[in-house]
Amino acid sequence: MKKPRISPNFIVSVLMTLVVLIFAGFFGDYYFDLNDDVLMKDILSGAYTGTPAGHNIQMLYPISVFIALLYRAARSLDWYGIFLCACQYLCVFMVFYRSQKLCRDNLLKAEVAAMELAFMLGAVGAHFIFVQYTFTCGFLSATAVFLILTNREEGKRAFILPVLLIFLAYLIRSEMLLLTLPVVGVGILSKWWLVRLDLKDRQEGNIMVSRAGKRKELFNNYVFLCVAIVACIAVSAIAHRVAYSSLEWKDFDRFFDARTELYDFQYIPDYNENKAFYDEIGLDKSEQQLLINYNFGLDEEINTETLRAVASYADKLRTDEVSLTTRLINAVPEYLYRLRHVAGQKSYQYPMSDYPWNIITCVLYLGALVLYLFSGKKEKRLPVVLMLALLFACRSSLWLYIIVRGRDPVRITHPMYLVEIAVLVGMILAEHEQYRRNVFIPVVIAALVATVSVPNQVSIINEEMRERDSMRQHYGPLYEYFKENGDNFYFVDVYTSVSVADAIDYSEETFSEKMFENVDNSEYNHDIMGGWASKSPLYYKKLVNNGFESMEKALLLDNVYMVQLKGRDTKWLSDYYKDKGMSVSVEQVDLVADVFAVYSVTAE
Repeated sequence: MKKPRISPNFIVSVLMTLVVLIFAGFFGDYYFDLNDDVLMKDILSGAYTGTPAGHNIQMLYPISVFIALLYRAARSLDWYGIFLCACQYLCVFMVFYRSQKLCRDNLLKAEVAAMELAFMLGAVGAHFIFVQYTFTCGFLSATAVFLILTNREEGKRAFILPVLLIFLAYLIRSEMLLLTLPVVGVGILSKWWLVRLDLKDRQEGNIMVSRAGKRKELFNNYVFLCVAIVACIAVSAIAHRVAYSSLEWKDFDRFFDARTELYDFQYIPDYNENKAFYDEIGLDKSEQQLLINYNFGLDEEINTETLRAVASYADKLRTDEVSLTTRLINAVPEYLYRLRHVAGQKSYQYPMSDYPWNIITCVLYLGALVLYLFSGKKEKRLPVVLMLALLFACRSSLWLYIIVRGRDPVRITHPMYLVEIAVLVGMILAEHEQYRRNVFIPVVIAALVATVSVPNQVSIINEEMRERDSMRQHYGPLYEYFKENGDNFYFVDVYTSVSVADAIDYSEETFSEKMFENVDNSEYNHDIMGGWASKSPLYYKKLVNNGFESMEKALLLDNVYMVQLKGRDTKWLSDYYKDKGMSVSVEQVDLVADVFAVYSVTAE
């Protein structure tokens, strides 16, 4: 039997993907981008409760339980990190492979590979090293719409892979997929319309095939695509809802939504200025302080109704000050500024910069418009102008939405750019067979912008690595201290668990973990005093595993301690117990890495 031959397209795509991987490995080490990803990994691996758990809280249940099963099969591996990196490099490979298949001559293949490599290094760059599940979701969504727009096959089978990618993206981060889905929808509509305009009556053998019949078949195929996407989302949502259908998880879901609204989109009003409100909901000053320092896990009386009331009241105060219409109008200048501003990134996340993403996007908009207006078929000019206008209107609406909501970190904005760029490049490549290299002029210009940005990307990665290495010099000893004192349990102040900036004289990255290094997924003897997993069934399971009834009572035990940055006042803790009718002493018993103070809490 003849052995299957590995195509040159496949080989080139693998090699280009390896170049991206080597770039990431040469300039940095793989990190979970945020402490959120670390906690998700801990839940999945069993490091949080002792047992790998499918209820990841942040991701949908089907993908969470799949990763948890991998941990059950091989507990010593960093499966969550492997999974996220594999998804991203799979996207890189698919983009390269599809592009190589589109090109008919080797010179064009080399040119396209070089352009896409420049984009991967100059724009995406740091996201391959500092890995975050929200960006991974956006990468999958962008790859899916790129595959749809560059598809040359007929029939429904060509849509299976894109649908699976969207399905996976939704399971990983449903909110991000839904945020990118309108842009994906514009891409699907554009592809259908462009292909429809190319259909003509043609002779097949002795039979004349009417374009009307082909257009009907084409319409049915794209209806199938849209229905399949909706069906996958619906099935995923239903499966997730069933998995979280127990009373305890339903209660936590409501608490989680209230917490998200308060901390992500609202604020905590001042106690003295709003004492009447706090008295009305039964929240004293020490409890309000727990909301401010995020240590609300200490108080079992802070529940869903409490957080909802505070969030609703804060929203009312904010609406009284600035109306939604005014906020929307105020967001327009910022939106336009971010769209045109040219300046290299100063750091990986903050202050945020949209370059080179915004310039690449603008170049592709202009390039697609010029290409179709002056080089394309006459019947496609108006449809393409309308599709570009629809795409820009769609992206503008989404950007104004996130700016008004005040949630625009790079893990959200960069995936939005990525999906938009995928649509624009897909629309341009849709015409490459007719116009050969002319069609690549805007892509070449965009690639040059990305190429120029590579040194800046390398600089950003180096600086971020320096700050993260510094961060590990502090948190590494703290976690070693926890392990060395395995008979004790430690509750860590939330902001202490995030950053040591208040205790040192220089800037440092927030806490995260390096992937694939010193992997230890055994249950650990510490927890933070709040955060998004606080008061979940998993949190209460961890308390029970350690013989605790509540955090409030546990802190009074002999072998339980509170950890906080040195020099920070502990009066908030003694005030809390005082308002609960107990007098306690909070005494420092140890100092770790000259940064973390360890306190014992003793009832007097």
